[in-house]
Amino acid sequence: MHKNNNSERQYKEKNRLLELLLEKHTVEQVVETISSIVEKPVIFIDINFGIRGMERIEEIKDPSWIQAISMGFCSHEFIFEIINIKEIKHFPTERTPYAVKMENSGLVLVSPLIIRGNYAGALVLFSEGDDFDERHSDLLLLANEVLTEIILKIPTYKYIRGHLNEAILIDLIQGRDKENLDFKTWILESELNISSNHCVLVAEQSDANQYQEVLKDSLRDDLYFIFPKSHVVFYGNQMVVLCVDQEKTAAFKIDTHLNDFLLKHHLKIGISYFFQEIENFQQYYFQAGAALRIGVKKNPNQLSFSYEDYKFFHLLESVGKPGIHNLNNFIHKSLSVLKDYDTKHQSELCLTLKIFIDYSCNYKESCQILHIHRNTLSYRIERIKVLTGLELNSQKTLFDLAYSFRILEYQGEDQ
Repeated sequence: MHKNNNSERQYKEKNRLLELLLEKHTVEQVVETISSIVEKPVIFIDINFGIRGMERIEEIKDPSWIQAISMGFCSHEFIFEIINIKEIKHFPTERTPYAVKMENSGLVLVSPLIIRGNYAGALVLFSEGDDFDERHSDLLLLANEVLTEIILKIPTYKYIRGHLNEAILIDLIQGRDKENLDFKTWILESELNISSNHCVLVAEQSDANQYQEVLKDSLRDDLYFIFPKSHVVFYGNQMVVLCVDQEKTAAFKIDTHLNDFLLKHHLKIGISYFFQEIENFQQYYFQAGAALRIGVKKNPNQLSFSYEDYKFFHLLESVGKPGIHNLNNFIHKSLSVLKDYDTKHQSELCLTLKIFIDYSCNYKESCQILHIHRNTLSYRIERIKVLTGLELNSQKTLFDLAYSFRILEYQGEDQ
């Protein structure tokens, strides 16, 4: 009778898992179901070492696992600690669950997902001290098979079989691991072991639901068509792209394909300088982000923004932070005189001086931009000199005035 009860229970447990195949269930629902059946904590780690499903995590006591769960992904330091465990080395491509003794806690039962011959993640079942029995292994293996079928059938999970490079890029964005002695090893293990021209693109959408899983596939497919060697990672509300082996001018120009991509997905992008060393990725990620942030503010109708065009504004943004410096202290005092005069007399001396400097003091080009006669421009320049005492043949004075106008432009006071 007792044997029959066990058989009936096992039959019901397996049916609960198999029922998940009848509808479009998710990774998280598979994890929830297997955890409920065995009454133990379960997590699923994808190929990028991101934690995509977790249940009963309050029962997990190991500090390293707790930290990984709180971050939503495993750090490379933790990953390399795990993969060096002898049990894991013995089963790199086996789906059959195997037990691993953790240093700071009890056992974990690991069942790797193998999809089309490739490692695609792992289900991990936790136990505080108790050994696992055959029932645990059978159920975890069945959950693995169910999860594999779901990943293969549902387009949402098309890219769950990503690469280690995405996890490395996330760590670089967050400033992690760069100084770690094993960092070079991690780079060699990834697809980022390259030395060519890189640049970073940062894209954002205004829609709060912008990067739902169902949209990521389309974004990646379309982007890979434009930049075949690129690596894409989604970070918060941003799509961050490492473009590899680009011509140093190509990425700074919007061609038809890139323009169509941006319009199709309602995107705007910031573009960094080019660089060689992947360890410096964070610096250029910040550049692309700054170009996008400032560019959207200054030129909202544009689709792409190169850091080259906005680096001075980025400098001003840094200097102008509260408690550091007042940017008005850097504006040439003569501009205040001209602005007051323009307000009182409804004139355009300040704008005239800006255009004159922007066009290298060229009278012909300045007149064309201002739509005035050369005599009018000459009169205005002489009036400016009288009011301010400026010597416009001094390179230092011209430089001081040029960046003063840029500060005003940054502050939204451009003429």
